Amino acid sequence: MSRRRGIGALLLALSVATAGWARVGLARVEGAGREGRPLLYLPNGRHLRAMTLGHAPLAADLLYLWAIQYYSDYRRADRFRFVEHVFGTVIADLDPRYIDPYWLGAMILTVEAGDLEGGLRILEKGLERNPDAWVLAYLAGFECYRAGQYDRAAGYFGRAARVEGAPSAVRRARAGMLARHGDLREAIAGWREVLEDPGSDAATRAIAERQIRDLTIRADVANLEAGLREYRARFGRFPRRLRDLAERGIVASVPTDPDGAPYRLDPASGRVSSAAGRVLVGR
Repeated sequence: MSRRRGIGALLLALSVATAGWARVGLARVEGAGREGRPLLYLPNGRHLRAMTLGHAPLAADLLYLWAIQYYSDYRRADRFRFVEHVFGTVIADLDPRYIDPYWLGAMILTVEAGDLEGGLRILEKGLERNPDAWVLAYLAGFECYRAGQYDRAAGYFGRAARVEGAPSAVRRARAGMLARHGDLREAIAGWREVLEDPGSDAATRAIAERQIRDLTIRADVANLEAGLREYRARFGRFPRRLRDLAERGIVASVPTDPDGAPYRLDPASGRVSSAAGRVLVGR
């Protein structure tokens, strides 16, 4: 028993020493930069992993805790330079299943450094190694949303939603991003998934129903508006009735609004309206 404890203590000491050596190496970055020498001394995570003698997760924990302290020092002028290497390569290679470094490194890059692509690269590496971690795809989607890239956000939220155990709120986020990007029919389909999700509560289903209603009106009006533009281009004026669009073969059919009432057209202005959604669209 005492021998096993001695071996365990030795391995633990070696792991701590390895992480400490790595810390010293990275701490030299600032001084090395001033002299123009190579700025990064922290070894590759795979090399460190071999040196930990089976205690790579412990070394990853220690290095992660140190990295939090290092990147909390806002006085460092070059503090963003090696974030992707430290969090996305060194710690990630030490313990690929360690989720926290992926999202923290990505947050430092996207929120503080304004480097969306760098942050997404870290999250993508995490997703590659942890396909069951829906939260990484969700965080990538959120960062794309913050950047106004709604189509990419919808893609990431969709990836998160496909992971078993992802909450229904992820589907809501995807549907919302599709609508913001202008993919109205896809957004309607997305909200229908939310509506039919057994995990959705009554409040969520009510939101989904309202979104489906509003988006249906927007999509119908957008389609009719496109038909009106084509009609005017052909005949130099707006039609007197919306059904003229169907009779001329410009639209397949003229839909009714979610209440079953016809959409209304002002022939003078070309505006389409719906009492159901109080929507006005025209040129």
